[in-house]
Amino acid sequence: MTGPTLSRRTILEGSAAAPLLGLASAAAKAAEMGGGESVTITPFKIEVPQAQLDDILNRVRNVNWPVSPQTPDPWEYGASLSFMKDIQDYWLNEYDWREQEAKLNEYPHFKANIEGYDIHFVHVKGSGTNPQPIIITHGWPGSYIETLRAVDRLAHPENYGVPEDMAFDVVIPSLPGFAYSSKPERPMSQKLISRMLDRLMVEGLGYDRYIAQGGDFGAGISVGMAAESQHCKAANISLVLGVGSPPQNDAERAAQRQWDRVYNTEGAYQHIQRTKPLSLSYGFSDSPMASAAWLMEKYRTWSGVPNDNPWSIYPKSQVMNIIMTYITTNSLGTSTWMYTGANGGEDDVLPARREAVEKPNVGVTHFPSELVFWPESYAERVYNLLSWTNLPAGGHFGAFEQPIIFAREMRDFSRLLKGRGI
Repeated sequence: MTGPTLSRRTILEGSAAAPLLGLASAAAKAAEMGGGESVTITPFKIEVPQAQLDDILNRVRNVNWPVSPQTPDPWEYGASLSFMKDIQDYWLNEYDWREQEAKLNEYPHFKANIEGYDIHFVHVKGSGTNPQPIIITHGWPGSYIETLRAVDRLAHPENYGVPEDMAFDVVIPSLPGFAYSSKPERPMSQKLISRMLDRLMVEGLGYDRYIAQGGDFGAGISVGMAAESQHCKAANISLVLGVGSPPQNDAERAAQRQWDRVYNTEGAYQHIQRTKPLSLSYGFSDSPMASAAWLMEKYRTWSGVPNDNPWSIYPKSQVMNIIMTYITTNSLGTSTWMYTGANGGEDDVLPARREAVEKPNVGVTHFPSELVFWPESYAERVYNLLSWTNLPAGGHFGAFEQPIIFAREMRDFSRLLKGRGI
């Protein structure tokens, strides 16, 4: 449910501590884009109808379980049957969506209307007089909820023994087709999404200079902002892929071989989501357990999970919040369209702010349990590589898995940019 439209001034003042940014007006920013409609922002509150919750629980209670192959590894052919039965028990007997919904609504949620699309986002203003704006974009399967584990450390570092002048204004969007953002009529390209999110930052929120961060699809979208917008200082990314680029050394050849192995053993999801996503969507839309199994298998396999136990790093309630957000918004199907739209789409719907720079400013944050990662030599060729950090722990969902490490790395990257005058 949305409320009355807010001006940019109301939004910036409404988060308390920081004064208004001395920036050009949203109207002037819109003019830079060539006269497009201005970005309007409204507050948003999560309110799932009780009848929908009752229906979901009834379907979970009456799930028709599949037959599982008897193998030593219960995850060999997909989500473990015994694990998913444990999920069912937790879902029915312990998990309380209304309690979690109230906790999620404690964050300031908004929707920005950009070129007819509503983009959902959380906007947490940082401490001090001049917090650094940062937009943190998820991938697939991903959610704005992942970054909430780190948001207080980013926005209010003084609560953790870090000077408040290292604070961020944190913007966490949901990609089109995910959560509470609009579902596109057809698959949308990363390039178009990066332009939309740049408009959110500049025209919607009035930030003249910001940092973009992302992993998975969020990495490509963040690099797009750094390349095409003079307002984006740099991108910090936690995934580097050079698939299709001729390897130029042993490390790059090893990365290509690892990609081939992973694609052959773990890549079936990618192929079907790129080619026939609608067929999957019938199961996702009808069966909450099918959605949960599809997601849970990725959160286990792609993470740095000690002792094969996802709950050793993830709060069970927050993983369920992600699952329930996909289910209650019927967005797991449309989220898979990112794979179809990844390399194409109607980019000219929204023009680039400038001609893309050949080598945008990029820093790399490497979580070691990411299944595939191209080496530093590749990143040096394709980016103006500002930093490369090899971290001690974490995987595909870095901020969700290791929020303390993630927040520290973002502060280090911001400090590096300031030191270089970027």
